[in-house]
Amino acid sequence: MADNPRRRFLKASAGAVSGLALASCADEQSAEPTATVGLDRAVLDALGRIVLPRSALGDEGITRVIVAFLAWLDGFDPVAERDHPYDAGEILYGPPDPAPLWQSQLEALNLEADKRYGARYIDLNETRQREILERQLPEHIPEDMPYAGAATHVAIGLVAWFYATPEANDLAHEARIGRETCRGLASGATAPEPLES
Repeated sequence: MADNPRRRFLKASAGAVSGLALASCADEQSAEPTATVGLDRAVLDALGRIVLPRSALGDEGITRVIVAFLAWLDGFDPVAERDHPYDAGEILYGPPDPAPLWQSQLEALNLEADKRYGARYIDLNETRQREILERQLPEHIPEDMPYAGAATHVAIGLVAWFYATPEANDLAHEARIGRETCRGLASGATAPEPLES
């Protein structure tokens, strides 16, 4: 099968960055988000191990990212008013709650796994999981990372959400930049420390 957008998405999302990132502030490190949205956590965990940079995050990091992703989704404000200039003639609104669509996509992964192999998605090996996911990704995947809440597939939403985080930024630059974290003004005069390998 020729290389297609779905296959490129899986390749790019899994190997985009390397290294380890640490949170910048003690308060942020101690905050353990909890989520109540109804996504199938076991299937989402398996999906995360395919599309997130596992070599950089490790299994514990993948779990931590998914917990934070679910907490973000739990607080998602559907059709929220978007930022706009004061002189805008029209108020724009964001996307609807993506959770119902994303849950149906997680269910579809399980359904195909059962129909093809008589097993749950989480019980298949990673090669078969990846094949099923590749078949179910949209035919047209955007070249640029979308806003996570507007992603047309849960795998794209998870990747888009992660790559918008300060942690992903640190991994990409291989330094503890801590974008959008409480670094303090004094940190501006010094170069960010490199990530530990």
